[in-house]
Amino acid sequence: MGVGSSRATIFLGVVLGLAGAAEGQSKTKASPAGGLKPSGCASAGHRQFDFWLGEWDVATAQGTPAGTNRVERLLDGCAIQEHWAAADGSKGTSLSSYDAVARKWHQTFVDDTGQVLVLEGEYKDGKMVLQGEKTMGRQRSALQRISWQLVGDKVRQRWDISQDDGKTWSLLFEGVYTKKKAPEG
Repeated sequence: MGVGSSRATIFLGVVLGLAGAAEGQSKTKASPAGGLKPSGCASAGHRQFDFWLGEWDVATAQGTPAGTNRVERLLDGCAIQEHWAAADGSKGTSLSSYDAVARKWHQTFVDDTGQVLVLEGEYKDGKMVLQGEKTMGRQRSALQRISWQLVGDKVRQRWDISQDDGKTWSLLFEGVYTKKKAPEG
């Protein structure tokens, strides 16, 4: 095989490689090492919480303003970040991600007082339901369960607490998310 033949083979390999990369562009991206790697977060499981994405006004079930929430996808769809601003001025943020191997969602919420809530769960029967245990001051720990459900064009969030290992649950917060209207102009 001569030099011209080797160049043609290399050129053909580069052209085919570029064509393959262009064809699979939505499923691959450049890695820091310079090659292409498949997107690891394009499964249907990774999209289960997408109904929560957006800019929201949040009110209690009685209609009292509770705050605002901006929820966005990041890290190429591998995580969802929440930016909560309560009506009383307090703030918090969460990071949620889907573990495709375990088929579970994980969320860690932190607020501006240093409170941390770690939850795990799944999307089932039209609801995202996440649960975790939290120490409640000097009291023993309590189970926390938060569910999100798309109802029409709104999202209903319900936060329940159990201090008897899940035998009974009490409502801690119920919110209704309404998409913010685009500014007129």
